[in-house]
Order: sequence, then C-alpha cells, then structure tokens
Amino acid sequence: MRTTLELPDELFRMAKIASVQRGTSLKELVTKALRRELGLEEPEEKSKRVVFPLMPRTGKVRMTPESVARADEESMRRDAGW
Repeated sequence: MRTTLELPDELFRMAKIASVQRGTSLKELVTKALRRELGLEEPEEKSKRVVFPLMPRTGKVRMTPESVARADEESMRRDAGW
C-alpha cells in the first residue's frame, strides 16, 4: 500500500543515510522500524560463528589481521560447501 508521510527534515536525512549505510531501501528501513515498534518484529538472522584453527599450548601465537581474515574466509567457504 502506498502512503505519504511528512517527516521532519533532519529525521528524513538520518533515515536516508542509515538506509544507504545498511544497503537497504528507505521503505525497508521504515517497514522494519514500524514492525519493531508494533511488536511484529521478525527474528534477526543469527550471525555466523567463525571457527578458528586449534592453537598450540606452547609457544607464542601471533594473530594478525591477515590471519583472522584468512580464517574467516576459510570458515565462509566451509559453510558454503566450497
């Protein structure tokens, strides 16, 4: 259903920015906000858990951003069945 809403300029700007940052449309953002406000919110998807390799008990283990990204990528591939 179509409708027209009159929003304060600043609220509209903030909503539009939020929708762009989330990669969604303003319509989807407003729909989700209304569902949440009315108690009709759909459960959010659970975030995927990253499985890191086992680490040795002895010696130093250095986690770098690259090694974390690599482990995350391997986990996503494993979840996708690659």
